Amino acid sequence: MSPPLIRLDKVRKTYGTGEAAVHALAGVDLSITTGEFVAVLGPSGSGKSTCMNILGALDTPTSGHYFFNGIDVGSFSRDERAVFRRDNIGFVFQGFNLLKRTTAIENLELPLIYRGVAPAERRRMAEETLARVGLEDRGHHTTSELSGGQQQRVAIARALVTNPNVIFADEPTGNLDSQRSHEIMDFFSELNRRNGMTIVMVTHEEDVAAYAGRRVRFRDGHIESDEINREPVGGAL
Repeated sequence: MSPPLIRLDKVRKTYGTGEAAVHALAGVDLSITTGEFVAVLGPSGSGKSTCMNILGALDTPTSGHYFFNGIDVGSFSRDERAVFRRDNIGFVFQGFNLLKRTTAIENLELPLIYRGVAPAERRRMAEETLARVGLEDRGHHTTSELSGGQQQRVAIARALVTNPNVIFADEPTGNLDSQRSHEIMDFFSELNRRNGMTIVMVTHEEDVAAYAGRRVRFRDGHIESDEINREPVGGAL
């Protein structure tokens, strides 16, 4: 049997020392297989964001191990983690994190520039990926000219353009109204169901978490519950 895509083994994360120490994660074990759609929930200070930062190789465990495809990522240097993120992960953030004065196409080309993709090829890849999220007619608009929902679709396309092994989404609907939120979540659901994309999403909204096939709840640095959602919401747009 092949190993899980993601595995945390007794991961602890402590900030500060002595009486001021904060134990953000207190010995977390977690496995995620390829093709899962996992929602990570919990109140503020529960450890869910710290866990996501470690999974995204933005931070490292104080102790324990983080394995990705069987490789101990938690032991990587800063530069090695940067290469790992570039080659394996797509990020989607609450605040979109797009360059406002550049076009949608140019935003998608940026991660391809970091990979050294030739100009003509990266333009083709950016245009094809923008079409996947239904924005092929908005490629030459600056992102400041797009609606919030369209900007988040551009952000998703930017995460997809490098063909990552996993997408990490941090409160991806936090800045959207209810209708746009459901449109974005329908797209994530379709991406997972049709394309088998592995998605790990932090959210505090139960109706957003309902789209995921699995819900992991954090409390006080521990996993409080880990349950399968037998009837996830979602479908084609």
